[in-house]
Amino acid sequence: MLLRLIRFRFPQLAALAVAVFLVCVATAWPATTETFVPTTVQYPGSTSTVARGINNRGDIVGTYVCAAACINPVSGETSTAGTHGFLLKDEVFTRVDVPGGTATVARGISTQGVIVGHYNVGSITHGFAYFDGSYVYPIDVPAQLFDHPDSPLRDTLVVRISPHGDLVGCFHEDSQAMTTMHGWLLHKGTFTVLSTPHYTGDTSSRDPDTMNNGIAPNGKIVGFYLSSGVSYIADDEGIVTAFTFDGNLFTLAWDINSRGDIVGVHGDNQANTVGIPVNPSGFLRSRNGDYRSLAVLGAGSTQVFGINAKRDVVGQYSDSTGVHGFVYRPKPDKQDD
Repeated sequence: MLLRLIRFRFPQLAALAVAVFLVCVATAWPATTETFVPTTVQYPGSTSTVARGINNRGDIVGTYVCAAACINPVSGETSTAGTHGFLLKDEVFTRVDVPGGTATVARGISTQGVIVGHYNVGSITHGFAYFDGSYVYPIDVPAQLFDHPDSPLRDTLVVRISPHGDLVGCFHEDSQAMTTMHGWLLHKGTFTVLSTPHYTGDTSSRDPDTMNNGIAPNGKIVGFYLSSGVSYIADDEGIVTAFTFDGNLFTLAWDINSRGDIVGVHGDNQANTVGIPVNPSGFLRSRNGDYRSLAVLGAGSTQVFGINAKRDVVGQYSDSTGVHGFVYRPKPDKQDD
């Protein structure tokens, strides 16, 4: 399994293929709100924990922050102050830290147990993969696919991995601001940058602001346009459907499962501009097109980042004691299950 990932580091890049075509915008049906008490995920001794991905076996990955050294009472592992990745498997936490890097973020985990994410070396962010004690790093989008390939500021973030080993994420350049990012797909050793057509037949436009966040076993990709606050779906034939959560300024899709259910974050902010959400809620967009808002009972905000085939969702919530990760299984759809 790891040998396949190693091949990704040295791909023979073919001509850039067209990833997706923007064809329509899907309007949202009126949504309900599901308020729930989740199972909290908290790394021992951490000041904050975020659950970012979950596979079909229920293994969870994410990040935690230590204000000072954190000691895992079960494994005895000591984490230095700062941000670290984690794997929660069979109720046991394992630290995930790329050797020689800082601020490791574990974002996705495949059914086979391969973990992906990103880490920093100095001011530059690189992608990585991890499986059974071994790391593959760095995973970087080739310079020639950036708008400014000569810039020394080129960040690659790996966000999710499919059961087939396909990776999705985004890259940032120049100022490294969110507005410079582009979504990408790594399939069979070839990187493809997300296309954002301006007209029928347009295959060359690559507007910034896109972030590919989730990929299903059938190749469907979900993500969002940051500046417009609109989410999209890209299927294996290259078509993208944009969608929004009804009545909200922004809709940020973070993951999709094998059923076609999509989860993410929705809401507004005080400045009434797209960008950083204020007191957001999570959402679940079922494969039948129904929407529901997801909110942890008593929390100031709820964000949902991952979903598996069993419809277990993971994310974070904030309350008076801080930021906590969670896992929860939403109620079945009335018309679907």
